[in-house]
Amino acid sequence: MTGSNTTQYEETDAPRDVAIESSKRELYEELRTINSSPFYGVELRELFMFAMGYGRHKAGRTELDGDPHYLFGRTTLTDEQEWIIKSVAVKGTGDPDVLRDERLVYTIAQEYANSGIEKLHGKVFGPEEALNELTRELKSLHEIE
Repeated sequence: MTGSNTTQYEETDAPRDVAIESSKRELYEELRTINSSPFYGVELRELFMFAMGYGRHKAGRTELDGDPHYLFGRTTLTDEQEWIIKSVAVKGTGDPDVLRDERLVYTIAQEYANSGIEKLHGKVFGPEEALNELTRELKSLHEIE
């Protein structure tokens, strides 16, 4: 893998905070605060991780547009969550050298979450069949692992 990719990654530090589009803050809040949501009461970092994974699986990367909203401090992530973010970046680029550019690693995670949160919100608050479909998708993903 390493020898086949000619991308040069700049060595950068990870950002202090994890950002989302300001316009999508409400999607996170609704998923966390509406009683009928399966994400009711979930911590923002947990919801971000889920949105990132769902975006990677179902939607791809979408650049953040407009003003950022800093969702939570990066230091609140667990070691496991940080490694998941790093793994997603390596999988997304196909190059483990991406880990040198920690800022890019988090940009990739934020872009997957950016697309994932919209799809997730649509599934949860869309027609009942959409939520049932989300449940089936999650169950099949869990069975794969």
